[in-house]
Amino acid sequence: MGNSSGLLLLVLLGLLVWLWQNSLRARESAIRAARDACQQQQFQLLDGSVVLQRFRPGRQGNGRLSLRRTFLFSYSEDGLERKTGFVIMSGNHIEQVGL
Repeated sequence: MGNSSGLLLLVLLGLLVWLWQNSLRARESAIRAARDACQQQQFQLLDGSVVLQRFRPGRQGNGRLSLRRTFLFSYSEDGLERKTGFVIMSGNHIEQVGL
């Protein structure tokens, strides 16, 4: 393995670690946003978690490139019926929460 191959592998590994850590932070932010939205409406956040539905490159409001993620979560208005909500994030910023 040459020097350039080793460097490329190291850079790719670094990018993967960054993406993984960034995704964990985004997921935690999405959980907080879902929890807050449910509390404001006096709904119950079911499972206490979110699921990544969509992941793609996008642009923030200022034109900068970012990762755009859509997370889904389950909630209930009455404790019986399960409904689906969503959190859309652009980079590390909450763009929209829907119930």
